[in-house]
Amino acid sequence: MKQLKEINAPRVLIFGYLGIIAIGTILLYLPISTTKGISLIDALFTASSGLCVTGLIVKNTALDFTLFGKCVILTLLQIGGLGYMTLSTTFFFFLGRKISLRDRVLFKESINVLSYENLRRFAWRVFRITIILELIGTILFYFSFLNKFSPAVALGHAFFHSVSAFCNAGFSTFSENLNLFSFSVSVPLIAAALFIIGGLGFVVISDLYTTIIKKTKKRLSLHTVIVIRITLILILAGTLFIFLYENNRSLSGYTLFEKIILSFFQAVTPRTAGFNILTISLFSPITIVMLMLFMFIGASPGGTGGGIKTTTFVLLIQWVKELLLGRYGKDITMLKKRVPIEQAYRSFVIASLSISVIFGAFFLIMLIDNPEPLKALFEIFSALGTVGLSLGSSVNQYCSFSHDLSVISKLVIIIVIITGRVGTITIGSALLRPHPLEYKYPENPIMVG
Repeated sequence: MKQLKEINAPRVLIFGYLGIIAIGTILLYLPISTTKGISLIDALFTASSGLCVTGLIVKNTALDFTLFGKCVILTLLQIGGLGYMTLSTTFFFFLGRKISLRDRVLFKESINVLSYENLRRFAWRVFRITIILELIGTILFYFSFLNKFSPAVALGHAFFHSVSAFCNAGFSTFSENLNLFSFSVSVPLIAAALFIIGGLGFVVISDLYTTIIKKTKKRLSLHTVIVIRITLILILAGTLFIFLYENNRSLSGYTLFEKIILSFFQAVTPRTAGFNILTISLFSPITIVMLMLFMFIGASPGGTGGGIKTTTFVLLIQWVKELLLGRYGKDITMLKKRVPIEQAYRSFVIASLSISVIFGAFFLIMLIDNPEPLKALFEIFSALGTVGLSLGSSVNQYCSFSHDLSVISKLVIIIVIITGRVGTITIGSALLRPHPLEYKYPENPIMVG
């Protein structure tokens, strides 16, 4: 137990991410990685966005990077989607090595599982799920791309987009992202299926597998039920919202069936996937606000997505309801089960810190560059949610709004991106050493509200 306390898992985890970002930056900065060269800040931005599966770009991925550069980005996406601790733990599984206590703490911190039991087996399961689903996605994308590209080129695009979609990254080897397939049905549905599954979280996927397919469990866990319910609610609500508000704007010119498909896709992608099949800047202001809310909520814990997470959002709503009912300091009741009040406190801290990061970054960027406020705010929400959607650069139509920012503002966005991937609580725990009070001060209430 003493050894466990001495391990600062968040700090080691952050240094691990920073180390991989540094390696990625160096590789992308090499002349072999780009067609026209790249500045150090843009290489750092691309490596950070890639490892943190964000998708914001300051260079045209399709044209500005060579095959080697795209392979570097793809590797960063895969490491970021799985988590480097998952990969190292799976590697230990192959070697038959036991996982040390330090590695267990780090893996639990990175994948956000609830216990230390069977972590090596869980890591191997995560690895298998990822490989299988990405291969299926590659095959499906391949046949969808064949009518536009040669077999070899179609295979390359298919593999890249399958990894990017499942890892909720949003990077594309097409300059127009997926706008090229706005009149297609298969491509949006394949991509949406991949990033919905990736966003559900490996804990949920594993629970569904053991309960429904293997039938080694009688019922799904409370976590899985909540994740599936809120995911369906957000998808349905978002699809209906976009269909109604964008029907005569960005969706004009499409058939009714195409409008439904596109509305569904654009409702799903802001929850950390980052692909766009329509021009976001053409959306109505209220739709853009809805997208920012969805980016803030994000995907589910233990998956490839970002955001404060669906369960955090649900728990906050339920906690507010409990407080309004006068149930102070008691556990949260959800679906006839009790959730510890400590998890409600944690959800509140996550949401509060995330909002603080958003407005802190917004203040700094406005102070430094004074850009268009809505574009800057949207970019920050996208960065923290590791989404990748953007209202676009006014200089380069194929890049994110970050392309137009100064070096300092780009560094602010990079910090927000890393914070969104690692987590606000992890960052806070790394900066502040736990120091519990062993005594109490005299009580003295103050007025609130």
